[in-house]
Amino acid sequence: MLVGMNITKLQFVAVPVADHARAKDFYVDTLGFETVVDRKGPDGRFVMVAPKGAHTGLVLVDFVDSGPVHLQFHTDDVDQDVKELREAGVEVGEPQDMPWGRTARARDLDGNPITLLTPSKLGNIPE
Repeated sequence: MLVGMNITKLQFVAVPVADHARAKDFYVDTLGFETVVDRKGPDGRFVMVAPKGAHTGLVLVDFVDSGPVHLQFHTDDVDQDVKELREAGVEVGEPQDMPWGRTARARDLDGNPITLLTPSKLGNIPE
């Protein structure tokens, strides 16, 4: 067990969708969610919706290489967590600086993508 991990919450779960606009309308107009983020990302359009006041959102994805589930965890120190995960034998990509924060990618035992994020103060991903 890694006791020093800095993960504080689940940031989002990725949900594959056929049409961003239609899916966003369903979650926002039908279910009453709020749009947290809607902008171009490195893998296409990045749309996150969430119930009002929620700390965890749904990211509506259209790229197929994400697997059935993509989890993103908020961490206070992505670099330290990468170090500890590697020490535990987990393959983790190099941390990268993005406009919304510092990220690193890994996969769980079944190949599902996991992203660690230390949000930037300028990014619009909620902390």
